[in-house]
Amino acid sequence: MRAVVILLVILGICALWTIPLVWVLMSPNNPYATALLITTSILEAPIIIILVLKGMWTPIARQHPVQPLADDAITRRFQSFSLGIINMGWSIHASVDDRHLHLEPVRPLRWFGAIPMSIRWEDLSKLNRNGKSVYMTGGHRLVGPAWCFELLKARKTDEQG
Repeated sequence: MRAVVILLVILGICALWTIPLVWVLMSPNNPYATALLITTSILEAPIIIILVLKGMWTPIARQHPVQPLADDAITRRFQSFSLGIINMGWSIHASVDDRHLHLEPVRPLRWFGAIPMSIRWEDLSKLNRNGKSVYMTGGHRLVGPAWCFELLKARKTDEQG
């Protein structure tokens, strides 16, 4: 699915955006060319966002369905995460409880197709030295704030000790 999404994004950028760009470059004072380039850019951005989120974020989120938060969960809003090539700076409401790392995209991203997920601690491994990057089951790299992975770090220490 990732390859299809990447291919569609590349084709969209190449075909739909390049033609008006070349027209503007060849006749810079043409208001129609400029208007077409601006219109194409405005219309293309949401399509690319939807394709990337539906093709890359959603399949991973479906593997980790949303679970209820524990009463003692710690929540911080507007956190920055990246999952693979998807970078969601200040766009995730993150919650941590004893069973899961809960990631809920902000409302505008949910409009574009990003769905919430709850990742079990057992599905996370290989915490890096600075405590901000882990690998999920399936090989997906998740980068986020160190406070989110403190419980994972404590679990790994308990298992080793």
